[in-house]
Amino acid sequence: MKAIKILHAIGSAIAIVGLMLVLLKTGQVTYERVKDWHEKKTKQVSLPNFGAKVVPTLPKPKPPTLPPDYSIFALCYHDFRERPSKWSISPKRLETHIQTLKALGFSFLTMSEVVDLLTGRWNGRLPERAVVITVDDGFQSAYTVLLPLLKRYNAKATLFVYTSWIGKTPGALTWEQLREMVQSGLVEIASHTVTHVYPRRLKRSLSDEQFKRRIEWEFVQSKRELERRLGVKVEGLAYPGGHVNETLKALARKAGYRWAAVINPKPITVGIDLYALPRYGVSSETTVVALKAWVTKQPIQLVRHSQRTKKTRKATANMKLARNKLSTPTTARRSR
Repeated sequence: MKAIKILHAIGSAIAIVGLMLVLLKTGQVTYERVKDWHEKKTKQVSLPNFGAKVVPTLPKPKPPTLPPDYSIFALCYHDFRERPSKWSISPKRLETHIQTLKALGFSFLTMSEVVDLLTGRWNGRLPERAVVITVDDGFQSAYTVLLPLLKRYNAKATLFVYTSWIGKTPGALTWEQLREMVQSGLVEIASHTVTHVYPRRLKRSLSDEQFKRRIEWEFVQSKRELERRLGVKVEGLAYPGGHVNETLKALARKAGYRWAAVINPKPITVGIDLYALPRYGVSSETTVVALKAWVTKQPIQLVRHSQRTKKTRKATANMKLARNKLSTPTTARRSR
């Protein structure tokens, strides 16, 4: 039955074409009128493609629903060297951290993947436990130490770089190294501004309008430079100094960032402000025990970023002094 209909349609088409040729030859119609008629008909009728295969459209998988108490832990590193300083750790310590997190069953995500989870854009399986390795500034060790470990343990990381430092000193990453890290598929590149100027310090020397213009330039220019040089979309930003306020959030949003990160030893939770994503600042004093306690939500005293207020530092010093006095025997105090 279907074949008969097809043959009938073909026969009708041949008859119409033949009639048109006769009319054209006798001059009863012009070529332009035939062309107009043909265009109108082809708009009205779409002939089926009998040779095409019919592929069923599968429904898109729904993003996983996050439990209300779901937590993601973000770690903030800076440099990896054999002789650690305040905000750097040894390569061996870094590897131990990754091994510990692996043993605890953590999946390593980039920060943009975390935001996908939080905003319903995640299409994969919901990780039972998730952690983010972030590295600030753009030290050479991110390429020489971190990248090989990411490959070895099949982990991911987000790297925040400030563009004015790239390729300028032996201790800084080069653009070629950044491209290789991007091509590995294991490293997300994000902005740490152009010059790494601390907003709190900048605020002291500029008017409100000057401050906003300077910060906007830092946010916009660094994003453009990274995207132009690396051919990637830069979605995130880490505020230098780790602090944030409503002005900085608004400027980050205006500059086109999807999210921004701070330093704050709290987990990332459902409904959190995407322009103040907290990270735990890892220092040379961060032991494996402390790290394990934090990601498993065990009670332990955490050390914040070095940019604490004078009031906080003074209160901490007074607490230490009081503890020392209480722990000193009475007889020893009298003998002094």
